[in-house]
Amino acid sequence: MTAPSLIADHLRRIGRQYLYWQRTTAERLRVSLAAPKRRFAVFAALCGCAFGAAAAALGFASPTLFHEPPAGWEVVTIPGPDIAEKLEVLAEATDIRPLHHSARPGETLLSLLCAFGVKDPQAYAFIRSRPELRALVMPQEGQYFTAGLLSDGRLAYLRLYMEGPHAHDSRTIEVMRAGDILMASTLPFAFETEEVLASGTAEKTLWSTYRKLKLPEEVVDELEAVWDGARNPVTELKSGDTLRVVYEKKLAEGRFIRTGQLLAVQIVRRDGTVDEAFRFGSGIQAESFYTLDGRSASQTFMRIPLEVKDVSSEFAPLRRHPITGELRAHNGTDLRAPTGARIYAAADGVVERVAYERRGYGHYVKINHGLGRTTLYAHMSKVARGIRPGRFVRKGEVIGLVGMTGLATGPHLHYELMIDGVQINPKTADLPDTENLTAFQTAQLRAQAAAYIRTFEEAARREGKPSPKALLAEAAREAEREAQAKPAGGAKTASGEVRRTGGDS
Repeated sequence: MTAPSLIADHLRRIGRQYLYWQRTTAERLRVSLAAPKRRFAVFAALCGCAFGAAAAALGFASPTLFHEPPAGWEVVTIPGPDIAEKLEVLAEATDIRPLHHSARPGETLLSLLCAFGVKDPQAYAFIRSRPELRALVMPQEGQYFTAGLLSDGRLAYLRLYMEGPHAHDSRTIEVMRAGDILMASTLPFAFETEEVLASGTAEKTLWSTYRKLKLPEEVVDELEAVWDGARNPVTELKSGDTLRVVYEKKLAEGRFIRTGQLLAVQIVRRDGTVDEAFRFGSGIQAESFYTLDGRSASQTFMRIPLEVKDVSSEFAPLRRHPITGELRAHNGTDLRAPTGARIYAAADGVVERVAYERRGYGHYVKINHGLGRTTLYAHMSKVARGIRPGRFVRKGEVIGLVGMTGLATGPHLHYELMIDGVQINPKTADLPDTENLTAFQTAQLRAQAAAYIRTFEEAARREGKPSPKALLAEAAREAEREAQAKPAGGAKTASGEVRRTGGDS
């Protein structure tokens, strides 16, 4: 190894040790170093302390050190190192302009630096040369960046906030400049989460209601899927009803990053009926929405696994094919949608087949949901990345995009649901419900939902509207009175038959 390489290696090691000391000291003293200016201020203070200690040592040194040299000795003045340039760089480093940016579709490192106004070939080459900085070279849409820009256009720091599938996976990838030296580091990071309440009276249309409550698009998508496959109180909203939702906002350094998950929803109708659902999940139970008695708000299978729900051709035992002209069974449902509309997995399952049929389904995916239940999604323009045989997918996960590959006259999704090999109509079939919660899980759900219930109660009080809790209690008492008024052996149905109200015999 050459001498310059050894020197560079030692400098990098010193830099890493300094950063580690700085962060551990800050954690011990409970001082935040999130702001770049504060980090540079600590660095400047450290340099000042070092110079001050040296000056004090010289000032209090023994006078014998400065005695006249013995006869015959020659006194030579050795000039000290010129640190003016380094001090100037340090002074410039404290004048940093902070910038923020969210990655756009098709973003690259070059376009990212241009968006920040960075003019720094050294930083560009450094980032491109480091494998651990690969995430900065090809950013993903929506990722959040902060950067510091020096007055000469060079990069003071660049930080990417990455969010993993679990809280402990979240981290920051950072490039930082110290003079002419660039350093890279990866550190754990926890996003701040803020819970937001949106509450108001419904307008004439759903979209006008969403606009009035200023609901983000991501929350609207989740809200409309809460009661998927069952009676959906959201689609039944009428003018004068009340809609309340609680959802998350993700923050970094106090700045909004993105919208988080929908946590709770409550709908109060003008007639006093109340519908509520709360997000719940455990290590065993996948996250979904449940009522306070532990019942699932939705069904296992999405009847329409598509973001655009427009049926163009129903399930039919006999239909003339629009291209071949042949009369044959149409054992599925065609859902008209624009090319590129997202297709979702109708339920949890394992991908069984991903293939292409030129004279048939085109690009298609088949998923096995267990217990003899399978679904098929055909005519895709594109299968989502990572969807392959053997892969486990969750309900609502995007598995592909709408297209018109294979035998198709226009962009649409051909969706099939099979139980024990028999194709059934997904729109009218009695689909199996999601497993309800156990007694222990229901108790956990109620404890978790108590805060949201209090939030809804406070909102009703502020708005001068009836208490949802009181309305639910009155409805329970009314149901109990009706149950007591029924004959002991059962109750008559509309057709006059007696239906048993007790448990199974």
